[in-house]
Amino acid sequence: MSSPRNTVGHGLVRNAKWIDAFANVFGAIVDGFYKIPGTGFIKNALHGTWLLQHPLHPALTDATVGGYTAMVALDIFYLITRDATLIRAADALLVFSFATSLLSIVSGLTDWSSTYAEERRNGMLHGLIMVLATIFFLVSLWMRLNRGLDGRDSAIYVGIVGWAIMTAAAFLGGEQVFGYGTQVNRQAWSETKSKWQKLDVAASGLDDRKPVVGKTKEGLDVFVAKLDGKIYAIANVCTHAGGPLNEGTWVGKDRCEIQCPWHGSRFCVKDGHAVGGPATFDEPAFETRVSDQGFVEVKARD
Repeated sequence: MSSPRNTVGHGLVRNAKWIDAFANVFGAIVDGFYKIPGTGFIKNALHGTWLLQHPLHPALTDATVGGYTAMVALDIFYLITRDATLIRAADALLVFSFATSLLSIVSGLTDWSSTYAEERRNGMLHGLIMVLATIFFLVSLWMRLNRGLDGRDSAIYVGIVGWAIMTAAAFLGGEQVFGYGTQVNRQAWSETKSKWQKLDVAASGLDDRKPVVGKTKEGLDVFVAKLDGKIYAIANVCTHAGGPLNEGTWVGKDRCEIQCPWHGSRFCVKDGHAVGGPATFDEPAFETRVSDQGFVEVKARD
């Protein structure tokens, strides 16, 4: 989805063409970096494809937003009580949150690089506001380190302003996921039955590595392919952004992985496993058999 008209982001960015200039610059930097040989592992790690099998960016932003919020709570409590024992804890939270924000930024840019149109603008605006908030937090940190107790109150106020700006940025970040559907599992609502279902796919008509799309009774598109004499089946819609896997390219050492034609996500056709981002969720995979009438039958794997 590129232009959901029921979101706040739509009203903010639909005509904001000035954002495109920033998006072009950041997009060129991110895309250029990931064209460097050997960076694929970094990309998969930052998407969350590797290790987590879940988007990494939301986990990091929880740490960042939570850390800054806890810092502000301690700062406000200090302003009320003047309890000096709170100072070191608040400053430690500020440093911790800034460190996690750096990882949040690079993971967010990695996810964002696969977006387009209005979705891309909303994500860029989210990022730019978050950068502004980060500048306020850095100024607050500098003041805490260099102005002592006399400048403590001013440093706290700067940090509170940064927190308010960060909250606005986080709102747009939430809309990126819940409003625009960025990094949402496109197979979340698919029904996969644990009983055998016949597809309108004749086993005799399958050629090696030439996928055919069948459809279950529930309307789920199923990617069916013969690999080295054996028939495999996974869901056909890419879990990342809904791309048609049957139009993809065979990749991998044994050419057993299908690469989505939209954003390059890769899935093992033998078990549906997501092996390359931006997709982080596996494809639903099916057991297969050939009926007495010669048609392919599938059922969901346990």
